[in-house]
Amino acid sequence: MDGLVVIEVCANNRLAPEWLSEIEQRLPGAAVLETDCTNTCGLCQVRAFAYVNGKLVHDPDPAKCVEKIEDEARALLRWLTSSEDEKGAP
Repeated sequence: MDGLVVIEVCANNRLAPEWLSEIEQRLPGAAVLETDCTNTCGLCQVRAFAYVNGKLVHDPDPAKCVEKIEDEARALLRWLTSSEDEKGAP
């Protein structure tokens, strides 16, 4: 189930690396990918952000941004796993 939700972050982001590794521990099915640049020029200097399955999630406060990232990832995981359950149902 790992990697159903991909959280992509820029290496220059204002999010602390330990917060991001904790997300993977708290949310089985989520994978955090750190890239050199997400081509969102300048945003990493202004606010914390990440892409959650391609959707931009951001907040000026890094702690709140992590909460928003986790909320978005949880919602996607619930949707993805409920869709899989429905497919397997007779």
